[in-house]
Amino acid sequence: MSDLSPVRTSALLSSLGWLDHAFLPAGAAPPEEAAGGLQRHTATVVTAEEAFPRKQREADGVIATGTRPVAVYTADCLPVLIADARQRNVAAVHAGLKGALAGILPQAVGKLLEAGATPDSLFVAIGPAIAPCCYELGEEMLNTILANPLATAPRWFSVQPMNERAVRPQARAVNQGVWFDLPALGKQMLLDKGIPAAQIDVLPVCTYCCAEAQSSYRRNTHYADGYALRHAWIQRKA
Repeated sequence: MSDLSPVRTSALLSSLGWLDHAFLPAGAAPPEEAAGGLQRHTATVVTAEEAFPRKQREADGVIATGTRPVAVYTADCLPVLIADARQRNVAAVHAGLKGALAGILPQAVGKLLEAGATPDSLFVAIGPAIAPCCYELGEEMLNTILANPLATAPRWFSVQPMNERAVRPQARAVNQGVWFDLPALGKQMLLDKGIPAAQIDVLPVCTYCCAEAQSSYRRNTHYADGYALRHAWIQRKA
């Protein structure tokens, strides 16, 4: 699939015939009936019933045990869609750096396990997000990450990685910090919960330099070319 495709899907999740899902382009709306939280970079996970109508309840993860779609909105943060092949429950999670360090991914996985999933019944897709080619962090923030017990194997680069998929200029160094791999942090947290590596799909699309225009909040702060929220959703078929 082209990096400029208007709607992206995960081949891993698409292999599960009992669900529908999508990582939508900037500015596109999720299904009207989708549940979703008012996102505040927390570790709060609620049910679809608690999160509908959307944005009426603070939460960064939503789980559906029925057929209502669940959605999250992101700019550069990780949109994470999770499917439990055992109970056929699904979840949508918003995991920025702050929320990831707060524990939103372990919390969402834990809730699914409580509902009857097992680690090997979970299938996960991490959608377009800012990648290490464009995500510069200062040393102080890196030290905060290293001190967090959930970050068991953080990955970063001292020299900015070049992204061969880039369709617009990558971020320029601002504070001579490090180039941090947020998708790898999310994957590591999922692996630490026992989910097999083969059941975690990371879409290789950086919102700053690879995705469609206006996908990146951080890019907008550098170039003032605007940004629009990106929605990701997942739903068990009726």
